[in-house]
Amino acid sequence: MNRHQTSNQDQWFHSRYDGEDRDDGCQNELSIKPSQENASRLEVLLTNVGFNGKTYDNTFSLTREDVEQLRDFLNQWLNQ
Repeated sequence: MNRHQTSNQDQWFHSRYDGEDRDDGCQNELSIKPSQENASRLEVLLTNVGFNGKTYDNTFSLTREDVEQLRDFLNQWLNQ
């Protein structure tokens, strides 16, 4: 695998990083998709593979308002 891979597939956004030096050196993945239960939310999945090879998943949900704030933050960062 390349060290960093980002893609859009169907309604999913994926970003995978292998060998994150500032963390634990293990593979990490961020996935975002629209919620199937609530159209006004995005589901966020954070995955980390531990040293033992076991996968650890953490989920998070963003409202439209959260995403608007995130968009504004990212636009500000991109325009610096």
